[in-house]
Amino acid sequence: MSSRAYKSIYQQLFEHAPFGILQTRLQGKILNVNPVLPRMLGYNSTTEYLQSVNHNICNTYAISQTRKEVLESLLSRKASQVFETQFYCKDKTHLPCRIHMRAALKADGSVDYLESFIQDMTRERDIARKLEYRDAQYRSVFENTGAGTVIIEKDTTICMVNSGFALMLGYNKEEIEGKMMLADFIANQQDLEMMLRYHHQRRDNPKGVPIEYEFRLKNKIGRIKNIWMRVDLITGTEKSVASLMDITSFKQAKQKLHSSESKLSGILAAFGGYAYTVSQDLHLRFANAPLRDVIGHDHIGRKCHKAVFHLDEPCPWCSQKQVLKGETVNQEFLNPVDGRWYFSVASPIFGTDDKVIERQTVIVDIHKRKQAEFALKEKEARLTRENLRLRAAIKERYRFGDIVGKSEAMQKVYELILRAAATDASVIIHGESGTGKELVARAIHQFGDRVKHRFVPVNCGAIPAHLMESEFFGHKRGAFTGANHTKPGLLDYADKGTLFLDELEEIGEEMQIKLLRALQSGDYTPIGGLETHWSNARIISATNKPLAQLLDEGRMREDFFYRIHIFPIHLPPLRERKEDIPLLVDHFLVKYGKKKGVHSLRGQELEMLMNHHWPGNVRELENTIQRYLSLNTLDFMNFTTAAAGSSGEEMPVTIRTGQRPLRDIIEELEKSYILSLLNRYQWNRTRVADILGIQRKTLYLKLKKLGIETFE
Repeated sequence: MSSRAYKSIYQQLFEHAPFGILQTRLQGKILNVNPVLPRMLGYNSTTEYLQSVNHNICNTYAISQTRKEVLESLLSRKASQVFETQFYCKDKTHLPCRIHMRAALKADGSVDYLESFIQDMTRERDIARKLEYRDAQYRSVFENTGAGTVIIEKDTTICMVNSGFALMLGYNKEEIEGKMMLADFIANQQDLEMMLRYHHQRRDNPKGVPIEYEFRLKNKIGRIKNIWMRVDLITGTEKSVASLMDITSFKQAKQKLHSSESKLSGILAAFGGYAYTVSQDLHLRFANAPLRDVIGHDHIGRKCHKAVFHLDEPCPWCSQKQVLKGETVNQEFLNPVDGRWYFSVASPIFGTDDKVIERQTVIVDIHKRKQAEFALKEKEARLTRENLRLRAAIKERYRFGDIVGKSEAMQKVYELILRAAATDASVIIHGESGTGKELVARAIHQFGDRVKHRFVPVNCGAIPAHLMESEFFGHKRGAFTGANHTKPGLLDYADKGTLFLDELEEIGEEMQIKLLRALQSGDYTPIGGLETHWSNARIISATNKPLAQLLDEGRMREDFFYRIHIFPIHLPPLRERKEDIPLLVDHFLVKYGKKKGVHSLRGQELEMLMNHHWPGNVRELENTIQRYLSLNTLDFMNFTTAAAGSSGEEMPVTIRTGQRPLRDIIEELEKSYILSLLNRYQWNRTRVADILGIQRKTLYLKLKKLGIETFE
């Protein structure tokens, strides 16, 4: 044959081959490709394909490393390679394919180009998956026939068994399959000869060979069983499949009822749940092995509610009446003894006259599933509540409860309040003094599920250290000197409600240890008491101090910090949301100006408020508006003091003129001076008390006496 004729034949094969043919350089440049490969990959033409992959086969591989590994193997072994990989199609899906790659060599033995023959594996993969699926179906049916099932080779070797047959013999599958033969478990020689004769006749001359018969089987421990077997050849093979049923109970039973119980006993013994039968008058007649392990073997004959559930009366979920009418009852119930959920199926057992003589009950523990269901429902309900709260709150977003503000920063705070209200997690509110931390805590309580119970605010800084344990846990009468009466603690008052811990940083380390246990488990013991109390109070804390710094300084325990620092909310200072000042001014004028007929400020006065730095935040603004309503002038009280620790600068204080009693003037001077210090030091009451030379507790009493509000 001439070279031209050979090339012509090759070209025809190249163009019309049923598989893709590809010629490339080692680096991947495509030299030639037949039309089949582009069609396989979804392209309309070879030109479109080559342009799409930039004339480089490497851009076709879904896993580029595959080609590199095959080339290394091909060049090192100098032999063609067959491998499977995936190519990118035009629509970016993957095409499974098998590739036969060989190297075309030059005269000097070096590689000239690579020639690959590409087969679409899609159909082959689909067939393989279908075969796997059918095999799985077959194995599932084989395993779940409800009887012992075996496959027997022509030489009587047992090649495959299900769990029922393995249980019947007392061996595991690995001990039987491929290792045992018919003769290994046939107890009687006559039975063995009969079965071998039938076995061979079934293959040589099957006509007239019985497919059902009985024999006696010997299990692993030598026990003899009466077996009923149905056996026949698997079509197209020399193998036979047999289903075996233990009919020993049938042989021994005198009545149909007894034989039914015996037939089910093997199944019930292997059943993972609880199964039992009761008579018409609720006496326990049978219990499977798992149930006997729980209730003991001496409960047969006792009332089922007493034996199984330890109840003096019939179970509230008892279905005896329906079952005696011939009904099968499926239900779920909560067992009051162990607090777990169960699923039960109660069905009738009929006697020879077709009347119900017993009830058979099967019980399965479904506690984990029910817990998951409850958790899912709770989550769904929580999301629904949160959605409703969001819808209700979105109508007036310039205020949220008693909180006023429409700035972006406050909108974020409102979102966090709603999320916090939808959970029971501990909340920590960070913010400078006067930013409204207690108002946020109250809003969380108001929009939460605990709104019908108490909101108990606690200023931790106002409680002396030696009284803190008594305040939180309460005390019994006579527990210490002065304890003339039993007093409940704050945790008692806040049970099922919310306990708000303001100035959290003032709780000492020793008290943190005691409080931590109550927060974790909810139990505590009052001072002088022996009985444990429980409180289901939600904890919301607030601080104007950086808690991380307290951790570094050792003033706060790490375990206490992580217990209360679960849901943080940061309140912005007023200077960072000055666009809210006009709304706040209107709010305070409505609150305090009604009696004096003042409803608005002049433009210059509002501008002064907008330009002020507000170190005391919203509280300072509120006090400024109150002074404005009293003095008819804006007074920011921006002065310093020469008190202890100051720079020595003078601090003028303005007092209203007029003839008044000296006591009123002194009180006004004292109030004005304390307010100025609080504003100067951003309401740091510990610092102000040090400057005044008084105890912190005394300062709180003065603030209360002078009418200076201390709430956040």
